[in-house]
Amino acid sequence: MEEKKTVAELTIHYKRQRLMSLLFDSTETADAIVELLSGHLNEKGKKEFSFSGEIKTVYSGKGIVDELHDWMDHKIEPQGTILDLIKVLDGLN
Repeated sequence: MEEKKTVAELTIHYKRQRLMSLLFDSTETADAIVELLSGHLNEKGKKEFSFSGEIKTVYSGKGIVDELHDWMDHKIEPQGTILDLIKVLDGLN
């Protein structure tokens, strides 16, 4: 099975509404962007903008198929996003 990659997702909120999400190759890069943006906000901006982050796994199509096959062959226990996918597929049957 191919190695999984992770990315840092940075979500920017404006007035508590999701404005956008950006993906970065590391948490350090996402943290630097938050620091940069925060440094340019005035007091009003600091009250209206907020940031949240999450680490996400990046899958290729082949990676998902391989992991599902390994699960069906009882080689692995599903976790994370793949487990969520299996639950959705199971609910459709």
